[in-house]
Amino acid sequence: MTPEPADNPPSTAGLPDFRTSGPGASRATAGLPDFRTSGPAAGSGRYIHPLRIGTLQLANNLCLAPMAGFTNVAFRLIAKEVGGCGLVASEMVAAIGPQGRGGEERFRVLTRNVPAEKPLAMQVYGREPELCAMTAAALDQAGADLIDLNCGCPVKKAKQSGCGVALMKEPALVGQIIRAMCQATTKPVTVKMRLGFDAENRTMIEVATAAVENGAQAVFVHARTGESKHGTAVDLTGLAEVKAAMTRLRGADFPVIANGSMDTAEAIRRAKDEGGADGYQIGRAACGDPWLFRNLLAELTGGAPYTPTLDERRALLERHFQLISELFGEDRGTRIMRKYTFFYCNGLPGVRKFRDRFCRIGSRAEFIGVIDDFFADLRQRRGLADEPAEHLTLFDRGGDADEAGADH
Repeated sequence: MTPEPADNPPSTAGLPDFRTSGPGASRATAGLPDFRTSGPAAGSGRYIHPLRIGTLQLANNLCLAPMAGFTNVAFRLIAKEVGGCGLVASEMVAAIGPQGRGGEERFRVLTRNVPAEKPLAMQVYGREPELCAMTAAALDQAGADLIDLNCGCPVKKAKQSGCGVALMKEPALVGQIIRAMCQATTKPVTVKMRLGFDAENRTMIEVATAAVENGAQAVFVHARTGESKHGTAVDLTGLAEVKAAMTRLRGADFPVIANGSMDTAEAIRRAKDEGGADGYQIGRAACGDPWLFRNLLAELTGGAPYTPTLDERRALLERHFQLISELFGEDRGTRIMRKYTFFYCNGLPGVRKFRDRFCRIGSRAEFIGVIDDFFADLRQRRGLADEPAEHLTLFDRGGDADEAGADH
């Protein structure tokens, strides 16, 4: 990636107006501001800058998205240490009332946190205002700095239970939940939403308005509707509509954070210039690249990207294994570490022939043996000319991905 000179903001001459192209283009765009000509220039912190959400001050506006099965304390700590993102998020916590000892242990694991990862967002998943309020209070006590309501999870189980993206069909209920959560905690409350339950039910303005009028301090917008799968184009028109509506409601400084394929500097520039985003939330792309946040911060502020050495990649893998083992115990931690090993090594030459071994790691000794062999093979391949990168797929782009890292 070539860093953009800090004193040379990108020209908008010749750029298509994405507000009138792509998904949602048929919707009226009259009255939407031209975000390309508003706000500071690139060298003045146009894309990367501190961000305030209610009483919470973030050092920068890059955020780690909550992902089921991934954003435990070990993963978050590494994202903060290596990447330097402004906000990390836990996995979602279900608001389902008393659950006995098993539920208490799951809550403990989901909410475990350490000072070095702060500030930390925790997310409520549910639809009953009273239970969501009780969960928000518990998350406050557990150490959350910000508490978010999940209105974006698109998996079948969420839709069938009326949670996640199904809440996009019930703006009034979203308002009731947010009000109850705000009454249960002094921490900033936010909402994570999509543009609608599906393309025929785009209720992002109604849901965002209901949430904010009842106390939400920011809106995280996954710029797709509920039926859109990862990899489909994001709809910046919808994002721009939400930003314009929130500006009318609370002023231009009210934070609207973009989510959905915000994994390149160009995607972030578009989210700002065409959608008016105040911040950017990144999920899947961060799974195998803890340096992603660091490189985005560099490229968007005129710095140089960073390429980790093979020794650094290996050392971070071993540190991640140790943290996971401390959190879950070595047996379960080893099984969980299989997917992280896959992500850390995905895209490197020769990874294809190690995939089966990654998926069968059963002990710490096997983990060390596999990565020993992989990095030895990689060092040999580095001596070959034009050795191609190999990319494998763990996520199923066509199906639900609840426990496979769907960002919520």
